[in-house]
Amino acid sequence: MQLSGPGFIKLLDDLYQIKPGKNSSHCYLILAEKTVLIDTGTNKDYPLLKEALESIGLPPHEVDIVINTHEHFDHIGGNIYFQNNGRTLILSHRMAAVKIIYGDDEVTMCRVNDQPVIGYKVNLWLNHMDVLDLGSWFLKILHTPGHTSGSICLYEPRKKVLFSGDTLFARGTPANIYNSGSLAEYFNSLRRLKTLKIDILLPGHGKISTAAEEDIKSAIENTLFRFPEAGKLWETIMF
Repeated sequence: MQLSGPGFIKLLDDLYQIKPGKNSSHCYLILAEKTVLIDTGTNKDYPLLKEALESIGLPPHEVDIVINTHEHFDHIGGNIYFQNNGRTLILSHRMAAVKIIYGDDEVTMCRVNDQPVIGYKVNLWLNHMDVLDLGSWFLKILHTPGHTSGSICLYEPRKKVLFSGDTLFARGTPANIYNSGSLAEYFNSLRRLKTLKIDILLPGHGKISTAAEEDIKSAIENTLFRFPEAGKLWETIMF
């Protein structure tokens, strides 16, 4: 990994992490047969995202696919600048798509963050275990609700890379459970992630991790510490 320019890091020859601003999620750019941008940050931070993309050598209008890991304002805000360019397709899980398209502000939290509530488009609604074959990249869609009902992770089984959105973080920082998610779903999603071989964890916030197995274990332990009453719930899910 090396710092390659203002606001972005080159992780692999065809993979970049972009940090548009402190209020935005991380964004990830995959340069495959189709260019894929995972999450777009906030509406206000789009100029920094645009600058990073152009510094990498990819003008925003040449992005083929945008994938939102879930429906919160800090992951979808930049969508507006991609969705009408005649090229870019916007993808999200179907349970996120409904909230994004119809402006469910209680979930997206756009208004309180001074961001447009309506006007977003989703061109393709994703489901659990859908796949995107990009040639050099093969992305498996994993529905991982809990943080929100529409949360997904993207897994590349050949490279053992997981784009985890706000479901899993380095060092096992527990995800916040918002009003469209649930603790039971979150535990079930962590159980699902435990079955994967993950060499590189790329979360929506915070540091990159190469210890995903420990991160998942810590996430479970930290969540049980925060919600002691959830112990029986976890036992029920596991057994």
